[in-house]
Amino acid sequence: MRSLSVALITLLATSSQKCQGFVAPSHNSHIITTTPSTQWKKQPLSRLSVATEINAVGVAGTADLPWSELGFEFRPTKSHLRMTYRDGKWLEPDLVESPYISVHIGATALHYGQACFEGLKAFAHEDGSVNLFRPDENAKRINRSATRVMMPEIPVETFIKACKEVVKDNIAYVPPYGSGGALYLRPLLFGSGPRIGLQPADEYTFIVMVIPVGDYYKGGLAQPVNGLIVDEYDRAAPKGVGAAKVAGNYAADLIPNMAAKKKGFPICLYLDAATHSLVEEFSTSNFIGIDNENKKYVTPKSDSVLPSITNKSLQTIAKDEGMTVEQRNIEVSELSTFDEVIACGTAVVVTPIGSLTRFDENGAESKNRFSTDVGETTRRLYNKVRKIQNGEIEDKHNWNFKVE
Repeated sequence: MRSLSVALITLLATSSQKCQGFVAPSHNSHIITTTPSTQWKKQPLSRLSVATEINAVGVAGTADLPWSELGFEFRPTKSHLRMTYRDGKWLEPDLVESPYISVHIGATALHYGQACFEGLKAFAHEDGSVNLFRPDENAKRINRSATRVMMPEIPVETFIKACKEVVKDNIAYVPPYGSGGALYLRPLLFGSGPRIGLQPADEYTFIVMVIPVGDYYKGGLAQPVNGLIVDEYDRAAPKGVGAAKVAGNYAADLIPNMAAKKKGFPICLYLDAATHSLVEEFSTSNFIGIDNENKKYVTPKSDSVLPSITNKSLQTIAKDEGMTVEQRNIEVSELSTFDEVIACGTAVVVTPIGSLTRFDENGAESKNRFSTDVGETTRRLYNKVRKIQNGEIEDKHNWNFKVE
């Protein structure tokens, strides 16, 4: 629900006496109240302030945190949201202050990896509002992931409202406008019901945790980093779960990722598992190749690649600027034709890649070099999407969802 109903606005503006509470109208059965609390129970309307944009989301950035020093790491906040699926339906959600959760020892998430997650951000704007960036796309993607591992879908509107409510309850932890930070949301869906035989759970838990984060790299846009092409490991098999954001995909990257870092490469690039001749994606980011002479933006098309919402946004911006966007197979041999290479994702937005190194079976090294500084196109795309996220330029594609 992008705005409050006329009925609720009228009630808030004219009420002069305390009420038992008011539940915001909804298009589904999941009740969400307008007051943050450890549980979503009805509260007196006198606790709402009509003066601050009627819905009183509060003021971002009032928590006692070193906003200019935030990195991308866990920090405690006020609460997380929790919702349970049981007997074929989603139950009412709660806002929970304890950061711990009790899970049955037979939970399918623990034994069979029945779990998927998302990542998105909320940004404070100069006008005092707080906005989620493209939560509808995250809702659609978590449902695709859930379907792949036989978990129930979360209605898109329910997902968005859940994200808005947990942001409101943690509004003090949203980094203030101008700090370069954001409130990172990590929705997680997992099988919490017990099963010993391989089968779907009979109960599922959905949580949304929030963490204030700063720029992934100090200053916003890092200098190009050197990447390693991985041949000893595969990220995902053809017809596997590479296109789903399931937990196991990331655990599989730990060994090659740590090994690459020991060799001095902070990022890994995976190839297709069948032939090791096609570019697929970086450890936690999509691949983008930029051909400046021909104004081309090229990104892999593969059923093993996770569709990135950041990549999707950058493609739209590139098209708006007159670039040709191609989603297709990219041969490793084609890497030398790119002027700029980008790793893109929610956490970092874009990481410019300075070079990609590959070692053959005898240890001989080959290297593709790209821009030695942040490329012109990389910087332009980064600045454009960040300005949209921060509310500094027109949001003509309606990507920002106001928290209210």
